Amino acid sequence: MLHNTFLNMKQSVAKIVLRPLHIALVAGLLLPLQALAAEVEVTWHEPSSYRDIQAAGSNQSNFEQRVMEAFDAKFAELAAKLPADQRLHITVTNVDLAGTVVMRDVGGTMQEYRYVRHMDFPYMELSYTLYDADGSVLQQGEDKIKGKEVPGQGLQTSQRRRGTNMLEYESVMLDRWFKETFEQS
Repeated sequence: MLHNTFLNMKQSVAKIVLRPLHIALVAGLLLPLQALAAEVEVTWHEPSSYRDIQAAGSNQSNFEQRVMEAFDAKFAELAAKLPADQRLHITVTNVDLAGTVVMRDVGGTMQEYRYVRHMDFPYMELSYTLYDADGSVLQQGEDKIKGKEVPGQGLQTSQRRRGTNMLEYESVMLDRWFKETFEQS
């Protein structure tokens, strides 16, 4: 009994001491990367009017939030390729995720899945402005971006969107857009 109490106290102390240390280490490792990246700001204009950001088998508002956070992270990843003294502002005005939400019988229960067929490309409308350190506009425009590549066609959501990559198809589309828009020589 005394041994268990001592182990519990030891684990509690380890959590109290190691958690802040872990956070400090992670922050210390990430701060230099963020310092080298351009700042990005994403505005989601009237998401309720987007063509298709429909949840498949989950809470709609939670799904929309997760999708927007995943897009925010993707835009931050892309902005990291820009010079650190630049600032990118993106306003998203329409989203159509790859695939279509369909009902399917799974073990006698109807469930919703996002099913991606050969022509179910993702699509996004956005405007962007790239600023320099002084706030002067370096580049701006409006784009309608359509995915051309759909890896893993014909797979249901549970098979293709594993782990943390919610934007498996959309990421490829945004990588191509970013390269064509900002990385041209």
